[in-house]
Amino acid sequence: MSLMKVPRSLPNILTLSRLALSPVIAVLFIIDAPWCRISLLGIIIFCELTDALDGYIARKYGLVTDLGKLLDPMADSIYRDTIFICLAVVHEVSLLLVLPILYRDSVIATLRAVCAYRGAVLAARTSGKIKAIFQAFVIIVLVILRIVALYVPVVEENLFLISNLMMSLVCAVTLYSGYEYLRAMAPELKTVVNPPE
Repeated sequence: MSLMKVPRSLPNILTLSRLALSPVIAVLFIIDAPWCRISLLGIIIFCELTDALDGYIARKYGLVTDLGKLLDPMADSIYRDTIFICLAVVHEVSLLLVLPILYRDSVIATLRAVCAYRGAVLAARTSGKIKAIFQAFVIIVLVILRIVALYVPVVEENLFLISNLMMSLVCAVTLYSGYEYLRAMAPELKTVVNPPE
């Protein structure tokens, strides 16, 4: 496939699809019929594929943009945070494990905006990519377990425990990623706190 055959907006369209599907995910969690749990799995796998493809296409065909660098982490946070919040709402994970993830994402998003305002676009870091992969893996496993729990009583009985153990690891990895971003942003943030005279 040549560069001419790839629409320049394709990576951003893939990214925005995760934003568009986030409310759908929330509705399926609320309805929570068996078909909803199965549909959730399909939608989440689709979203994770778009997360892998948008960056790959952008890099391979020279379509990387500053807008894409800002949209991609925003879409990822909204999409995955929606799932974490919904898991807490349906009492399958503790809210205390979800809140630190939300706080981390809010802080990093705000600081990204500050850096962007000053002309510095902070691209994804290795720790952020590891965090995204780990979150995706845990989300898919938990959604599969929710389906299995419909038919296997022992899984249903232990679903809260298993989910919270896995979310504890997600929380730890996510917070470490936030620390790495803060460290990377430190030079830019110092000029905001102490502007040159």
